[in-house]
Amino acid sequence: MTTILKYCSETENNDDDGFDRVPDSLIHLIFNRISDIKTLIRCRSVSKRFNSLVPQADTLLLTVDRVVSASDPADSALLTFLRSIFKPIFDLVSPKQLHDSTRWQKSPAQILRGFERVRELHLELPSGDLRLEKGAVIRWRAEFGKTLRGCVILGFRTAATAGGVGGGDLVGGGLKMRVVWTITALIAASTRHYYMVKEVVKEQEALERLVVRDKEEEGTVVMERDGLKECRESWEEEEKEEAVSSSGGGGNRRGVWWRNNRTKVPAVRMRMRHVPRLELSGGGLMEGATLVVVKPINGSGGGAETEEEEDVSGMMAYGAFGGGLYGEAVEKLLKSRSYILEMNSF
Repeated sequence: MTTILKYCSETENNDDDGFDRVPDSLIHLIFNRISDIKTLIRCRSVSKRFNSLVPQADTLLLTVDRVVSASDPADSALLTFLRSIFKPIFDLVSPKQLHDSTRWQKSPAQILRGFERVRELHLELPSGDLRLEKGAVIRWRAEFGKTLRGCVILGFRTAATAGGVGGGDLVGGGLKMRVVWTITALIAASTRHYYMVKEVVKEQEALERLVVRDKEEEGTVVMERDGLKECRESWEEEEKEEAVSSSGGGGNRRGVWWRNNRTKVPAVRMRMRHVPRLELSGGGLMEGATLVVVKPINGSGGGAETEEEEDVSGMMAYGAFGGGLYGEAVEKLLKSRSYILEMNSF
């Protein structure tokens, strides 16, 4: 901005518009720093020059802020239950809501067609996907390629709601509750990956990084360049197989809704740590604090993690939530005893 003001001051006594002397490369940098697509679309109406430069922005933030919550009365009890868990995502993609005038009429992929070459994209959903019991808090971060590559989950109860629960392992619901938290977070991540990623990644061939998060900062799905490439190659193979299957008279094979509408989670190994009462600086307190690092089981099958794999798990956890309250909680939980659980694909 200092450079722009300098250009303008040099020509304030001339008839020329000082802003016209600002190079395109600098305006392009400013647009990338703005990143918000709604703001950039408004910028297009400022001038012909802006109208031509805005589509060249390659670092974008798309905020999804209009969803509806109408539920089809003909839905099954299972579908209604799953909608209650994945409501924000399901409302975005359910074709049954197209007649509703309050619904967003364009998908993220359609909006992004107005930009020439998107390299980094952040999608922000209006809310989280989980519907937990009162007082429970979960934060998760998952990295994907064609399927899950790793996930870090932090769960706890606020001190006010956990005060009446017994001590020891019962605080936070015990092992069963912590496993439920883990599975719920993995389903949310795989659903978000399936719904919000596929169409965008297929169309945006220059995309190098994709982040799908929510305003409540509940969960984040991240895809880096190699994961995006892996996805595209995998989907191409799937489309070929589906074409062969259809031509062979295989028909429309439909399975259970919650399996067909999310990415399959592979067999995983979970390193879990738990502290009944975790005291933080500033007087903060987490009841039943739980840290879970989830990684796919490699080709060698089950068995204990190697020391190198354990170090990688620790690095994943450290980098998942940054600093602040959650970063401090992760740091302290990593010093506690851990145990390993394994889960089949689902």
